[in-house]
Amino acid sequence: MIKVAHLLDDFAMGGVTRALTLFDEPALAARAHSKVIPVNSDARLAPCMEADLIVDHMALSWKRLVFLASLRARNPKARIVHVEHSYTASFERVHVTSKARFRAMLKIAALLVDEFICVSNAQKNWLAQVVGIKADKLSVIYPWTDRTELFDIDTARKHRSPKSRLLAYGRYAPVKNFDALIDAMRRVPPDIVDLTIFGDGPEREKLEELSVDLGNVRILGPSDAPGTYLADCDAVIIPSKSEAFGLVATEARMASRAIIVANVDGLPEQVGGGGFVATMGNADEISQAILDAAKRDLVQMGIQGRTEVRGQSEEIILRWIRLFERATEQFAEETMAPEARAMIEATS
Repeated sequence: MIKVAHLLDDFAMGGVTRALTLFDEPALAARAHSKVIPVNSDARLAPCMEADLIVDHMALSWKRLVFLASLRARNPKARIVHVEHSYTASFERVHVTSKARFRAMLKIAALLVDEFICVSNAQKNWLAQVVGIKADKLSVIYPWTDRTELFDIDTARKHRSPKSRLLAYGRYAPVKNFDALIDAMRRVPPDIVDLTIFGDGPEREKLEELSVDLGNVRILGPSDAPGTYLADCDAVIIPSKSEAFGLVATEARMASRAIIVANVDGLPEQVGGGGFVATMGNADEISQAILDAAKRDLVQMGIQGRTEVRGQSEEIILRWIRLFERATEQFAEETMAPEARAMIEATS
């Protein structure tokens, strides 16, 4: 059994911290002993760890390159991988002023680790084709959720009516574009759709103020039981400005709810027959997507989405097992006697 250390500096990272419960799953726990190591985000000197595999979940920056170099130097026998939870083509477009400098930082980070784990195929393609990281350094493992109870939700909400119910949830932050979503509801006839948003974050008060005069919009606080809200909606709308993967879309499909997603990053690859992709950069575009949704068979889309998402959890576990196997092979090579290694190299 190998030893795995997960490095994390922010325990309020929502889906990231929740996804780490994956390693308690029997298929993975039988192969690796996993431990979360808290790390100060300002740390320059990495700890020495008794680990065969070190998984870095922290956000990359120029400052953190020093930490990664130290991590490599102080743990020379460990396989080191970085999971990129945040940076995407849309993130770069929205937030980055110097693209050349930003991409240089990512390429240097890739040189300091053995493998770069992407959370969507779109992210991998951007890192390989635009940023310039070698494709053989990149692999894809989708984020995981343990909310299997969502599969038990009825395929359609009870007491359905001609008026649709939309749901959005997540962190109340600019990247989620919830302010434009609320503004879009002013452009939609109030007898067509209701919108519920739940979550928490720095923009909560702003969103409450934006919706105060809208009778068909509710802004609610955080909840760790999204199933309650998913069961009472017809579709989930995700108008994010950037989204490396979008675990909300996975949870909606598990709950048999249609998804309406922005055409950014990892969101479109989750849709399949379970919803549709729309340009949702501003309120006018979002309102058009909402009007479009009202004309579609959302129940059938939800059923199809649930069918397509089944088996995703098993695929995620399988890809982590393969990563464990790569770490095991590296450890075996590192500890192999020089004579044995020379014989293998001579016959290969």
